[in-house]
Amino acid sequence: MKERVIVVSMLSAAVLAGCNSDAVETSKVIHQQHLSAANQFYAASSELNNAMATLCAQGDDKKLETAQQAWTRTMQSWMSFQGREKGGEDALALSWQIQFWPDKKNTTGRKLNQLLKQDTAWSAGDLASQSVAVQGLGAAEWFLYEQPQALSSPEGCQLAMAVTGYINQSGKALVGAWQNNPWQAMTPELALGEYLGALNNQLDYSIKKMQRPMGKPGHPKPYQAESWRSGTSMVNLKASVVAMQGLYLAEGHGLDQLLRDKGYAATADRLTEQFANLVTSWPTEPSMTAMLKSREGYRQLISIFNGLEYIKWTLQDEVAPELGIVVGFNATDGD
Repeated sequence: MKERVIVVSMLSAAVLAGCNSDAVETSKVIHQQHLSAANQFYAASSELNNAMATLCAQGDDKKLETAQQAWTRTMQSWMSFQGREKGGEDALALSWQIQFWPDKKNTTGRKLNQLLKQDTAWSAGDLASQSVAVQGLGAAEWFLYEQPQALSSPEGCQLAMAVTGYINQSGKALVGAWQNNPWQAMTPELALGEYLGALNNQLDYSIKKMQRPMGKPGHPKPYQAESWRSGTSMVNLKASVVAMQGLYLAEGHGLDQLLRDKGYAATADRLTEQFANLVTSWPTEPSMTAMLKSREGYRQLISIFNGLEYIKWTLQDEVAPELGIVVGFNATDGD
């Protein structure tokens, strides 16, 4: 009997060690994903800053289009972090200054107009003491899409270049903030909970990005859509879904593989298929505002909304208990 107990204990220890090893590898892969995404955002923000400087020096429609494209790439690269609210404190502290949203009262436009009226030679450093509404991607969008005429004046260009310069500084800080793995010192169980929490948070955030502009049936609120000025809200949302898909799979070390290792391949298959279907059937219209104006567009939005809700509840009601993860409140609860 004693020999049997010893053997069982050894097997249990081996299984636990294997689970811990898998969790450690998952943590490493997810951290590397975030670090890589931070570097991509920094590189894109550098291109945006350079494009704004070129536009101000040689202002024409072609240079404006180039700067707008650089802004779109920077915005899409930010989607890897948007709404996850998990990671080191230094990284999380950068979120609002990189993107101020929702902007229910056009705070960005009002405050930028106020700054333009001041007799100040703005620099990126000066913006550190200003509202987060003028420090990030929404402020750059305002210049490039709503008020490009402001770039014809030295004052407007100074402020616009200060904005993109500040975004670039934030990108550099984001890379620095992700140098260390924030989950390395956690127990495997806690790290796994943080992992699922990040995905759950980002799903909630993406769902809210749809709920706000869709409003009640027949009463949409198009100006609540993210990036309505540039008409790229659907482009952003797709980038968010692709980022969540990558986080879920984690290069073969994520929740998908963990479910399969524990015998829940059916759950994993359904989630993998749902992510893939969302991405492959994505509408070609880049603007949610435009989609809200037609019955077919609204129907497509409802389909996407339902798809995201399905993933959310599957994670909470099936994945969490199957992997023994306790799902707590997230950053968007009560918003």
